[in-house]
Parts: sequence; C-alpha cells; structure tokens
Amino acid sequence: MKIAIIGAGFSGCNLYNNLKEKYQDITIFEKSRGVGGRISTKYIEDKFIDYGTSSIIPITDDLKFFCLDLAKNGVVKSKYDEFIPKNGINNICKFLIDEKSLVTNTRIEKIIKKNEKWFLEDTNHKIFGDFDLLFLTIPAPQILQMDIELPDNFKNKLLDIKYDSTFSLILYSDENIKLDENKIYENKNVKDIINNSKKYAYKDFSSYVIHSTKEFANNLNELTKEEIHQIFLKTFENETSKELENFKQIPHLWKYAFAKNSLDMPYFFDKELKLGICGDYFSHNNLEASLLSSEFLGNLNL
Repeated sequence: MKIAIIGAGFSGCNLYNNLKEKYQDITIFEKSRGVGGRISTKYIEDKFIDYGTSSIIPITDDLKFFCLDLAKNGVVKSKYDEFIPKNGINNICKFLIDEKSLVTNTRIEKIIKKNEKWFLEDTNHKIFGDFDLLFLTIPAPQILQMDIELPDNFKNKLLDIKYDSTFSLILYSDENIKLDENKIYENKNVKDIINNSKKYAYKDFSSYVIHSTKEFANNLNELTKEEIHQIFLKTFENETSKELENFKQIPHLWKYAFAKNSLDMPYFFDKELKLGICGDYFSHNNLEASLLSSEFLGNLNL
C-alpha cells in the first residue's frame, strides 16, 4: 500500500504517526522548508523562534494526554496547564514522523486519478505517482484550488469553510534588548506579543513575535507579507517604530490561520476514491479538532 499525505502541519504529521504502524510506504509532502504549519519555528543559528502557536494549553483530555506523552519523550515541558516546547515547537511534528518520508519545498498544485492510482504534480511539473491512497491535510481553500475530484455534497461543504488571517512580525537581536510591551499593546491592530527569549531563557539573544488582530490581517490578506509589513509598521507611534528598528524583522502572513467554522463530521474518507481529508475544521475548529480528526482517520481500517 503506497500512501501520500499532502501537508506536514500538525494534522498531517499526526495522521502519519497513526498510519505508520500499519503502513511502511508513506510520503508526506510539504510546500515549506520544514514541518509545523501553524506550529512553526524559525531557526536563527542555534536559537528558536516560535512564530505561530507558542505553546499548548489543552482544553480537552485528549490533547492533554497527547501533550503528556510529548513531555514524557522530552519534546515539551509542562508548567501548570501549559505545555512549552523545549527546542522549538515544530519538534512536535518532527517527533511524529520519520523525516526520511518527508518531501519539502514541494507545492503540489495538480492531482490526477489514473487507473485507480493517484498522481501528484508540483509547481515545477515534477510528477510523484502511483499512490494507492491520498490524504489531504491542508486548509479547505487550498484543496479546492487543486480542482480535485470530490463528491458534490462534500465539495459544497468545503466551500462553506471560512478563515481568519493573522499577520506576524518576528523580531530578534543578538543583543539583550527589552521591548516595551505595554506600548506595543496600545496599537489597536496588535492582538498578542510573545516574548520568545524569555520562554527559552536566552541571555544573549532577544526575540519577540507580534501577532496582529484578525481584523487587520483579513483586510490585507491579498497583499504580500512585505506590503503588509510596511503598513503594519506605520500603525505604530513614532517612538515605538524607532524601538522596533533595534531588531531585525521578518514578516509572516498566516492567510488561513484559524477556521471560523467547522464541518459536522470528524473527517472525510471515500473508500471508492481512496481519498481522505482531515484537519482543524472537522467537528470543531481548533487544535483539538486537528488531533482527533487525524487520529480517527489514521485508525480507520483502510
């Protein structure tokens, strides 16, 4: 049984983890340089900057038990009800997969079914082929952009899934600089600030991540991240803008950051098509949904 998974975010990697005991020939495709999706880490030499989800605070026992297992394996550490990564939050995804199965920097843009097999074509027109089963773990709009064969009733459900965006500004310096967080929060377009250097107890490295409100990002999500970056900087007072200039800056746009709504089903699987779909928009719209959706799908008798 030859299996392809598109998307190496949390859903894709946890799906892989649930399939790997039963199937050996699994390839997981990721458009970015590494795993993680919205639980991503930027590496600045030997330092970690978590610029999506910073830590996990479970609201269900399922996610709590999952995090306790990660803690037992040294991936995270617990602090009260919060689970904090030890060496970058994307190590959660790395822990779940065999990196030999991972194909990165590969954006699949076309999917073809031929002679009961799935064939994938990337943006460079390279073909990856003859997969018996295909699993999609990417946001609903990206699935629809592939123009893949789907039952009409399910395709219509995917069309109903809407997303909020978030713009994130990564700040870092090799000097020990403290950011006036209270001043940053005075900007109505700022939702959250993560003091990344404090989380990892860095003494010779400063790092913050500023996350915008969804309202700010939703209005600009058709622009490039560089264009949004310039607009975002102009929303700060002059004194704060000068303070931000003390840091090196990396902008990032999460166009499909959070699903606004969800489907009334735990996952999608069509035995005839040999196609499965899971993600954070099944049953609920949060990290718990990603966990359960990928787990249920991965434990099916395929």
